[in-house]
Amino acid sequence: MRLRRPTVAVDVPAGFHATEARALQVALAGVLTAAERAATGTPVPVDAVLEPGRGEALVVVVRNRVVGFVPDAHAAGLRPQLAGAGRRARVVAPALVVRDGELLRVWVGPAPDGGVPAAPDGTDTLPEPQPTILGVPLRRDGA
Repeated sequence: MRLRRPTVAVDVPAGFHATEARALQVALAGVLTAAERAATGTPVPVDAVLEPGRGEALVVVVRNRVVGFVPDAHAAGLRPQLAGAGRRARVVAPALVVRDGELLRVWVGPAPDGGVPAAPDGTDTLPEPQPTILGVPLRRDGA
């Protein structure tokens, strides 16, 4: 007999962009099917699972892949909801995977009227990772 974790919907009234999309592009592209990637201008509706991370961080997981983090401004309002749901609960929020220029991003919360706004400056602080094949860098810096 399999026991399923209870699913609890979290209330995200304002919505927000998950942070660190630049560093997590491989994971973001991996959550989309080939048909979803081909529809470049269409937002893809997904369920975002919010989980506690290290320290005070809240992690955004889509289709079993970490695709970003909850910004500090929104994390304070979501922490009590996660705590109230219980440790074993699967806490979900509606989300959209959208294209923002050359990047894929995750908008967590209800779809805003007039489309998803551009991500504010400072949303991504981690650098883009170097391209690798099986962990070997394709180019050497300084060579």
